[in-house]
Amino acid sequence: MQITNNKKIRIVIADDHPLLLSGLKLVIRSETSIDLVGEAADGKKALEIIQKKQPDIAILDYDMPGLNGLEVLKDIQQSGLDVKVIFLTMNNDSKVFKEAVSLGVKGYLLKDSIEDEIIEAINEVYSGGAFISPELSKYLVIGRSDSDSISSRIENWEQLTPTEIKVLKLVAENKGTKEIAGELFISKRTVDRHRENICRKLDIHGHNAIIHFVYKYHDLILSYNQ
Repeated sequence: MQITNNKKIRIVIADDHPLLLSGLKLVIRSETSIDLVGEAADGKKALEIIQKKQPDIAILDYDMPGLNGLEVLKDIQQSGLDVKVIFLTMNNDSKVFKEAVSLGVKGYLLKDSIEDEIIEAINEVYSGGAFISPELSKYLVIGRSDSDSISSRIENWEQLTPTEIKVLKLVAENKGTKEIAGELFISKRTVDRHRENICRKLDIHGHNAIIHFVYKYHDLILSYNQ
């Protein structure tokens, strides 16, 4: 999702690894729609800059000296600042991830894929969505015991047609558009139209939103019997 207005996205970044910080700055500065207004190499300095600059988005290393990313996030919230947070981490531990999500982090990226994902993540988060590295989406899966029925967990599920439900199930099975088209004997364009209808009916938005959605409700979707 690209930002179409003229307002630049104001960013603060913090990471204690000089090479990663330099690379991140180069990528961000290559985008004319983004304004890098501050940088830090530790959590305390990051918090000071965030409080002073009040950026739109703070991109924080999870493991930093002084204060870690979670501690900075908590302080931002306690200060009442309207700053969205994206975490960068080498850690794919589910406990850390779930704690970050529960505290309201809007983006969660693994450092080994940061160059490919950071601009997309910034645009998505700034637009009001969320962005999670695909490798981490498995942690969004919930168990069947968390819900009595699929309709009680997924709003507007009853609006989906039988074919749209089939498409959604195949997406949950990690099938691509070409595979879904072949399995259902329909065109790729028709598959794309079904995906668009699913997103509209279930009120899910943003690039990769349907992928995050099926990971979140993976068990429920696959266990649903029409």
